[in-house]
Amino acid sequence: MKTRLIIIALLSSQIFYSQIEIQEDNLTIEYVKTKKASQLIGAVTNVRTKSKEIVQYNVKVRIEMIDNKIRPFDVNKFSLIDHQAKIRLRPLSVTYTNFTDKWYFIQLIKNKPKYKSLEDRYKPDIKDTFLDYEFEGVNNLIAPICYEAYDEYKISFKNPDKECHLSYFEPKDLRKRNINLYFPMQKSVKNATLYYGYMKIVDIKLK
Repeated sequence: MKTRLIIIALLSSQIFYSQIEIQEDNLTIEYVKTKKASQLIGAVTNVRTKSKEIVQYNVKVRIEMIDNKIRPFDVNKFSLIDHQAKIRLRPLSVTYTNFTDKWYFIQLIKNKPKYKSLEDRYKPDIKDTFLDYEFEGVNNLIAPICYEAYDEYKISFKNPDKECHLSYFEPKDLRKRNINLYFPMQKSVKNATLYYGYMKIVDIKLK
């Protein structure tokens, strides 16, 4: 019984330690787990990487508003830093789920699109806060995302064109939710650190 109580106490301490309070945004972030993500489109992420040297990781965190009120949450402040290569990555995709469904944080594009189908993704009034944070000696590595693009909303047997854009995320209203962040990493990378703005959330061992 004594051993069992000690184990429970250790687990409780670990959970408490991993919950970080972000005073400026009036919320807490709790690290949950990291695992390799499936590359099947629609299974867990809506962005797939083609390189065999890249592994996409699902980093799960729990977000809770301290005042228990629903308000916009900005996932653009999250980043994963590979200290060995001295690069900082943003998520390629962000989702949250419940028992019956899954939602994506909408990806926005930086530049005005050429195609009509991408016009709803262009919202220059929404700021990309990922760029507000710079780490000394670390370079931001931002990969463009290629979207299917067409001028008319119609069903066609032809393959759609592709239009590539630097992308970020539209904030989404929430009160408390588990969030899945999908980061692309080189296979050789074994360790990385998750940040929210300048706040360190957790050191992660990648398997």
